[in-house]
Amino acid sequence: MTAMTDHIAGPPGTTVLPLRGDLDHDNQRELAAEVDAAIARTTGALVLDVSTVTFADSSALRTLVLAQQRMEAADGALVLLGPLGPALRRLLEITATDGYFTVADTLPLALAAAAELLRRDPRAAGTG
Repeated sequence: MTAMTDHIAGPPGTTVLPLRGDLDHDNQRELAAEVDAAIARTTGALVLDVSTVTFADSSALRTLVLAQQRMEAADGALVLLGPLGPALRRLLEITATDGYFTVADTLPLALAAAAELLRRDPRAAGTG
């Protein structure tokens, strides 16, 4: 995984964090720290751009699930910005977590999905 310090501007309260390369045990701490920092500065929606993720293992999945849970607990929304690569799509499918996350294939669609999730019951944010 390369540095994940790029910050893409979104609507107020929204953080867009690009994730790149392999997300695995070797860089799990860096990934978790970057996601934690993004959650800390987010007051509405967190969009994780996973469109250039080439590999993800169970440690990355754990980070994504925890991020989803933390955003729900904070009455926020989490959206994965794709399109999902084959490795991440497969990981979500075989772990039956593909329905747990809201996924959008473009940034405008991700921002719209996040806004819709925030308008609904916050506890429903992961059901898209």
